[in-house]
Amino acid sequence: MKALNKHLNNVKTLCFLDLEGTQFSHEMIAIGAVKVSVRKDGSVKKIHRGIYTLVKAKNRVGKVVTDLTGITDNDLRKNGVPFRVALENLKKYMGRDFTKSKYVTFGSHDLRIIAQSLAYNLDVKKEDVQILIKHNFDLSEFASNYIKDENNNTYSLANFLKVFHLDFKGTQHNALADALNLVYLYDAFLKNKEIVKDEYMKVLAKMRHLPEPIHNILTDLLNNKTVTLDEFEHYVDESLK
Repeated sequence: MKALNKHLNNVKTLCFLDLEGTQFSHEMIAIGAVKVSVRKDGSVKKIHRGIYTLVKAKNRVGKVVTDLTGITDNDLRKNGVPFRVALENLKKYMGRDFTKSKYVTFGSHDLRIIAQSLAYNLDVKKEDVQILIKHNFDLSEFASNYIKDENNNTYSLANFLKVFHLDFKGTQHNALADALNLVYLYDAFLKNKEIVKDEYMKVLAKMRHLPEPIHNILTDLLNNKTVTLDEFEHYVDESLK
C-alpha cells in the first residue's frame, strides 16, 4: 500500500509497542514490545518473541488503572524496574535496529506516557526517548482514514480486529497482549484489501466536507445505482440553485 509505505519509509523492522500508565501522572508502569521484520512492501516477514516489563513509577498506580490492568503498586514494588532499565531492556531487545525502526502504537497516549516518564526520570538519556517519539507510527490514526464505525468514530483495537473477523487474543490491557494484537491488526490490514476497500468507500460516503454533488454520486454508487453523466450534472445543478 503506497500510503503506508510512505509512512514506513522502507524500514526493515517495526516495533509494536503498548504502554500502560498511572492514572494521574501518566507514568509508565508496563511496556510490551514485539519486534517484526517486514518485507519491502511492508508485509510481515517474521514476528519475533515479544518482551514484557513492569516499570516502577514515582506516583501511585490508581484504582481505575489497577482495575483495568490488574497491576498494583505492590506489583511494581516487587517486580518493577526503573524507567531507565526498562528503556535499556528495549534497546537491548531491538539491538542494532533500535535507531532504524518504526515504533508502532495504537493512538497517541503511549507517546504521552513516554514523555511523562522522562519528566519523572532525569537519569534517562533524552535522545533515546526522542528516538521512540520521532520514529513513532500511529496505526490507529492511519487505519482510521479508511475504516470507522457507523458513527464515523475510531474503533478500539478489539473492534478494529472484528472488522477483519479476528478476535482479540489474550487479555486486553496487558501490554504484551495489546502489542501482539496490534501486530495482528497491521497484518490483517495489509492482507485484506477488499475489506479495507469496502470500509473506505463507506468512510468516503460519510465525509461531510465533500461537495454535495460528489457526496450524492457516492451515495448512489454505494446503493448499487448506475450513475450517468446526466445525473451528475443534475446533482451539480441542484447544488447551484
